[in-house]
Amino acid sequence: MLVVAIALSACASGNSNNDDVDAAVDAPRPCTPPGTEETCNGMDDDCDIIVDEGFPLKDQECSVGMGECAATGTMVCSDDGTGTRCSAVEGTASDETCDGLDNDCDMAIDEGFNVGNGCDGADADSCLDGMTVCDGAGGTRCTDVDGFLPEVCDGIDNDCDENVDEGYTLGAGCDGTDADTCNEGSIVCSADAMSTVCNDANTVNTELCDGLDNDCNGMTDEGYDVGATCTVGLGTCARNGTRVCATSGTAATCTALPGSPLLEICGNGVDEDCTGADAPCPVNDTGAGAIDISAGTGAGLTVDLSSARDDHWDATAGCGAQGGRDLFYTFTLPAPEVVYWDTFGSNFDTVIRVYSGSCTALSSLVSCGSDSCGLLQSQEARELPAGQYCMIVDQQSEAVTAGSLRLNYRRGRRVGPVLPASPIVGDTSDATNQSISSCESQTAQPDEAYYFTTCPGSKQFRADTCSTVGNRDTILYLRAGSAAGTSDVACGDDNCSLESRIGPTTLTGANLWWVIVDGFGTANPGAGVGAYTLTWTLQ
Repeated sequence: MLVVAIALSACASGNSNNDDVDAAVDAPRPCTPPGTEETCNGMDDDCDIIVDEGFPLKDQECSVGMGECAATGTMVCSDDGTGTRCSAVEGTASDETCDGLDNDCDMAIDEGFNVGNGCDGADADSCLDGMTVCDGAGGTRCTDVDGFLPEVCDGIDNDCDENVDEGYTLGAGCDGTDADTCNEGSIVCSADAMSTVCNDANTVNTELCDGLDNDCNGMTDEGYDVGATCTVGLGTCARNGTRVCATSGTAATCTALPGSPLLEICGNGVDEDCTGADAPCPVNDTGAGAIDISAGTGAGLTVDLSSARDDHWDATAGCGAQGGRDLFYTFTLPAPEVVYWDTFGSNFDTVIRVYSGSCTALSSLVSCGSDSCGLLQSQEARELPAGQYCMIVDQQSEAVTAGSLRLNYRRGRRVGPVLPASPIVGDTSDATNQSISSCESQTAQPDEAYYFTTCPGSKQFRADTCSTVGNRDTILYLRAGSAAGTSDVACGDDNCSLESRIGPTTLTGANLWWVIVDGFGTANPGAGVGAYTLTWTLQ
């Protein structure tokens, strides 16, 4: 019974200090009847010999405040006994500084100082190569070591200034290494990113004559002399104009048109035919300079009379018209003979007038010929007496502009009539011996010769004396040009009994021909002298 009495004595004690049980024993307080609720006051309010049960935090370690304001203590009963509280008192907050502490007790450390953020140092770039940290004195510093990142040409913002490839003028127009100065390319980064290049494809824009600056050098139509005074044509055809661009655009032309050329008059210092010079006169442009062709012209004499003057006109001659250019030739016959001339091969319409006498003292008109063999050139053969003659080769009229002359002049070297129509009945009794045949040397008999001409082209000639009546011994031969000499084109002897035949023989080109009837024998008269019948064809 003694233990119960002690407990009740403790419960009855009236001690307000709840620090320990000993104190409760020392100062018991009256015990509340069972069922009273326990409060936190250091007493056994519900008389169960346990003080402040139900408050497990009591006497536990505790803290108050944050950062530098934090304080520690123990949990004690609250003033109203319904709970517990911490016995610590919170410190006073101060301004936040950069020191790794929560100086202002707001649960944030070094706020406002951007600690840990990227930052740029004092280098020339704008790159955040460092981090913001406290400097130990309440402030901050940047850990960037001041390394400089220069901007290069690579499409990246190397210096972090929010500009890409600044300073390189990328995209600007540029000209390559071609011959023009046109900005046909643009500035781009080089392959090593350290510089720039121009991507002009190096095609050359050639300057055209079109009023545009094609090669972009600031000038228009250079090299074409546009607007300059120009001259077209030569001599009397010269006309002045202005240079303008041609339709093609690749050249400039003169606005002037040349005049029409006129008939050239040689030796007057004027370029009438607009060839660039006053042509010298041919040596035989006048009668005083007539060229002597007495010996013949061989294969033909050629000369240009394009610049010759019109020195002669004979309205009574009956051929040609006034105004053509002319040249003078002279020839002398020591005895009567047949002569031949033609102008086949000339490139203009010719007229030939032949006069007796010298070319400076013309006498009577002997011949005037034009348009032979169906052509525009002249041809004639005729027997002329001995003496001097003047041949004037003229153009048909002043309308003729060509002037390349080809003159063929041949001497027949004997007389004889023109070949009459077949058959021919003749007699050599009154003739003389003038030639020897090539196929029979014993023809020292009188002979008769007939001449004829051929036109350009080919003909077949046949002739014979086979129908001759009587016991004649004839020799028949054909010669070209001259009847003299011993060269025969064809020769026949004793082809039909004692009579002769030649052909068919091809005669080529325009020429003078002789068919000669001769007789056999060395004495005169002989068996080869007398009447004969000559038949012939030229087809």
